Amino acid sequence: MKKQVRKMTNRTAGYIFFYNLIMVAVMFGAVAIRTIAIMAGAGSEQAADRAVGAFGQNMGSFLGILSIAGVCGGLLFLAIASRRTGLVRAAFRSSRKMEAGNFIRIFCVFMACQTIFTVAALLAELVLNPFGLTLKNAAESASAVSGDLPMFLYASLIGPVAEELVFRGFVLRRLLGGGKGFAIVLSAVLFGAMHGNFLQGTFAVGAGLVFGYVAVEYSIGWSILIHVLNNLVFSDLLGRLAGALPKTAGAVLEYGVPGFFFLAACVILVKEREKIVSWWRRNRPPRRYWLWAFTTFWMLLFLIMETVVALEGVSRL
Repeated sequence: MKKQVRKMTNRTAGYIFFYNLIMVAVMFGAVAIRTIAIMAGAGSEQAADRAVGAFGQNMGSFLGILSIAGVCGGLLFLAIASRRTGLVRAAFRSSRKMEAGNFIRIFCVFMACQTIFTVAALLAELVLNPFGLTLKNAAESASAVSGDLPMFLYASLIGPVAEELVFRGFVLRRLLGGGKGFAIVLSAVLFGAMHGNFLQGTFAVGAGLVFGYVAVEYSIGWSILIHVLNNLVFSDLLGRLAGALPKTAGAVLEYGVPGFFFLAACVILVKEREKIVSWWRRNRPPRRYWLWAFTTFWMLLFLIMETVVALEGVSRL
């Protein structure tokens, strides 16, 4: 069993490593092509330098297009890698009927994960500030609303759908050989690490646990719905509304909505604790599985790479 678990985990982490690598390569490739086109269209060397400089200064306006291109390149790679497995198709098959009450309870628990981000941000500042360091830029980057239409489409629709296809379709389904609990937790860890942001990653791990449970027990269609609903309504549109309101009203909205969901989730988790514990006891993997999984080559390389990326979010006060 050890060989099977290690092989399954190592290959899956390897696919995600190259998925990320391809996304970055496509984005840099698009920038290189655009830069070459600008230089070729300029009438002189000085004009080319000015045009390239202007392009670099306005790179933020192209970020949405670059992100869409990158994720499409990554998805194409995984589609080719899994073309004969039927993993994603299987993820869309409904295991159980999603009732309205269950959806509301699950959504409340998912939204409560927003509190993880807030608490992590506060704790990070308490730990880092005495050393003259901060994660403020990383927090702002993770919570910023989309600036233009391409970025809005990516952050609110294309990104969430792609992430669910990758992590709850491809990754989670490949890891089910280790059991439901193993697949859900490991896919959530990979999902969190993929963000390359310590604060956003902590939230993503918590969210990934909820998404994974929903995908396994119901279908990936429901996890896609929750993911899109969160990014579109509660991250982007709610953030825009809070920013448009007076400062006090905006703060009440910004912190009041997550606070409501957190309290609701606490009540739900207390009432459902026996069912949750029972589910975990039935589906948790042997402890040795974690050691086997987290000591594979591609898993270690992926986690180290994303940790290095996340460290760039640590800056001086």
